[in-house]
Amino acid sequence: MSADEIRPEDAWPLPPAWMWSCQKCAELYRTMKRVQEQTEELRLTGERGIDYDPMDRNVTSQMSLAEHMAAAHLELLPAWDPDCATCKSHRAAIAREAGESDRAAVIARFGNEHRARHAFAPPRAVGLM
Repeated sequence: MSADEIRPEDAWPLPPAWMWSCQKCAELYRTMKRVQEQTEELRLTGERGIDYDPMDRNVTSQMSLAEHMAAAHLELLPAWDPDCATCKSHRAAIAREAGESDRAAVIARFGNEHRARHAFAPPRAVGLM
């Protein structure tokens, strides 16, 4: 692999077609990519040592999209990835908290938001949440 090639764990996947039929998904995805592009441009052209995303807009925009997808499109989310350590961790937490409690619902929601990120974020970024 040459220095100018993107490593597979850093490659952004092509989002599934169903995302584009949902106006909210499409809007949140476009916002996420715009924030990412603006931040990258500032990092490339701006002064060294400056945090050009002090409010973590990149992460926040990804979280907003994942939250929407988990709430509105649960049946369309990718399956748990058996090779993803974060998927395994979420599944274990969900199994431990199985039941009708508020805590179980929150843990399941976080797990579903993680699954949603598999649809649109690079593997390296997905594993962080």
